[in-house]
Amino acid sequence: MTVAGSAIAAFAQTFDGAKYVYGGTSPTTGWDCSGFTQYVYKHFGISIPRTSEQQYAASQHISQSNLAPGDLVFAQFPGDNASPGHVGIYIGGGKVISAQDPAAGTGISTLQSWGSAIVGYGRPTGTVGTPASTTAASGSGLGGLLSIPSQITSFFSQADTFIHALMWIAQPSSWVRIGAFIAGVALLLFAIHALISAANGSPIVSMPSTIPVPIPV
Repeated sequence: MTVAGSAIAAFAQTFDGAKYVYGGTSPTTGWDCSGFTQYVYKHFGISIPRTSEQQYAASQHISQSNLAPGDLVFAQFPGDNASPGHVGIYIGGGKVISAQDPAAGTGISTLQSWGSAIVGYGRPTGTVGTPASTTAASGSGLGGLLSIPSQITSFFSQADTFIHALMWIAQPSSWVRIGAFIAGVALLLFAIHALISAANGSPIVSMPSTIPVPIPV
């Protein structure tokens, strides 16, 4: 049994505005990106793995030219976990819906806004879709007149990626991660220093041989 990708895309869009909760898997309590996609596919009796990395590995990899509604779009944004750290469902018209972050929740964005962050595209077993063009027609005629120069789309894609990075840095949880990383690096360097000092028979912390004592005048 196969399910039309258009039906998957239509069902996914009914959750536009649902809240984001890291580790969540349902619309009532909230979900993260892979929890959202797993829930949508499960509704149609299609089982896919839990994480975005596992979903990417389990999907049939397709090109952007073969992308159709109901397919998965994988990306790696700043601050994401192991690549690909983010996943969404393509709904057609160059748009994708995903559980984005705690501030934005579940929402619709464009493939252009994801830009160079896109890692690849996948089609889970049990779905079928008709390839849909994600770019404007080029060449002669009205399509060529209305096509947007690649330099302009590239600029806005890079700008959106930069904004995503700023939003990630502005979140308190991001500062906790950064602080933990810095503390971890500091402890690692201290441990290396301690090992080297122990091997050389030197003290871990250097102390002055004499301590000056102030003499009252």
